[in-house]
Amino acid sequence: MASSTNGALVICIVALTVVTNALPLLGRLEVVPSSRVKNGQQVRLSWKPRPLEEDWVGLYCPPDRDGPLFLQRWPVPDSATYENGYWTTKITFEGGARAPLQGHLALTGNPTEMRVQWTSGSNDAPVVLYGLDPDSLEGGAVGSTRTYNYTDMCGPPANTSEAFVDPGYLHDALLTGLAPSTKYYYQYGDGSLFSAVTSFITSPEPYTFSMQPFTFITYGDMGLSPAPGASKVAAMVLQEVENGVSFVMHQGDLSYALGHAYIWDAWMSLIEPYSSRAPYMVSIGNHEQDHTMGGANDPSHASGNGFHPWWGNYGDDSGGECGVPFYNRFHMPEQHGYQPWWYSFDYGMAHFAVISTEHNFTRGSIQYQWLESDLEMVDKASTPWLILVGHRPMYSSEEYFGDYVVTLNMQQALEDLFHQYRVDLALWGHYHSYERTCPVYRQVCDPSGTVHVVIGSAGNTLDDVPTFYAPWSEHFDPSFGYGRVTVENSSALLWEYVRSKDASIPDRVWLTH
Repeated sequence: MASSTNGALVICIVALTVVTNALPLLGRLEVVPSSRVKNGQQVRLSWKPRPLEEDWVGLYCPPDRDGPLFLQRWPVPDSATYENGYWTTKITFEGGARAPLQGHLALTGNPTEMRVQWTSGSNDAPVVLYGLDPDSLEGGAVGSTRTYNYTDMCGPPANTSEAFVDPGYLHDALLTGLAPSTKYYYQYGDGSLFSAVTSFITSPEPYTFSMQPFTFITYGDMGLSPAPGASKVAAMVLQEVENGVSFVMHQGDLSYALGHAYIWDAWMSLIEPYSSRAPYMVSIGNHEQDHTMGGANDPSHASGNGFHPWWGNYGDDSGGECGVPFYNRFHMPEQHGYQPWWYSFDYGMAHFAVISTEHNFTRGSIQYQWLESDLEMVDKASTPWLILVGHRPMYSSEEYFGDYVVTLNMQQALEDLFHQYRVDLALWGHYHSYERTCPVYRQVCDPSGTVHVVIGSAGNTLDDVPTFYAPWSEHFDPSFGYGRVTVENSSALLWEYVRSKDASIPDRVWLTH
């Protein structure tokens, strides 16, 4: 959100206050630019006289908040406290409240469709204009609108007015009748104010009609952090999308809002440059879902207060959100499963099964029955690659005892299913590091097993714990980065780990049939 640069503070959003306890109240607060600021644009804040040690800059939204109701505050270094008073300035944004923001795409599993979602302050009918020519958007689709309030959440701080910021109106439009593997231009808005024109490429036809290679990016546990964390990863993924990556898969722990609503807006703005150009597919993590009270508000309708097995370390990790922002902001494929918690889709030569490790996945559960049915229906002649995605991993060598117990119970519940239906690659997050296994089954390297990858290193604080010896662990790196998967053909898939601090590829392996 902010960083100090040569005595001035760089801020990303809204109303700013320098709080002081000194007299006289003679000073000036300057923000450049202060009007018609573009969404996500950085502004520079400076003030006179020289700030003292205990001064701080507060971020308020809406701007009529004051005192302790800041969204976030930053101490000003090298100063002491003023006495009594504050100076305030306001920032206005280009397009005002009606501006369409936070655009993101989603696959539906149908190569003739694309879903478009965005946020604005307008409740007028949402519209997407699209076409093959950026200067002639002849197609149109009208969407639906929803929103949520703090009273929809399960617990604090998410269900308090102090932590809540109105998300605005969340719009959702489905484009149909598209041609597979085709570039479309589009813009979205309310009929009077539209986003800039950008583009996407539709999914390829099924493998039986096309052996088209494709590449996707995958990571988990992002949030907001400076380089080489989330901001660097986001910049590198934008470059990947510009180079032709087909979509992004984010396996849980998205914004790390933890009940502080404005962080969702800041994080959605971070990913918008590429989530509006390539589909952004998600699975739910503990920091979106887990709660210990208010279960009646859980939009997944899990029993009681959700999944809390006796052997698990499932707590109140969502800050009371219980999946409400996640559910309202992301619409995943509907044909198979219980979106957005668990679902599946085909893309070219691969079938993707996305599970929720935050809901009951044990044998006999609704989700287990769905997964077994979904894997059983996979036609490996049409989709020869089977990729599973979830948040908490089945394998990790980090010495977190509570999480280790969860991995053992996941192996007991799901590993035979993976082996029976020949899951090739399992993508996980949760641990803030990178780790890849050999093809493994029952903790033994086995050519018929599944390669497990933990790639929870997209931006949140890195893990700093020892690892235990694990013969199935082939590469471990506690650094920020992301994964790149290239499905080359029916018998070859390339996995690459890209480290953000030096843009290197310290781990690369081919999976073959």
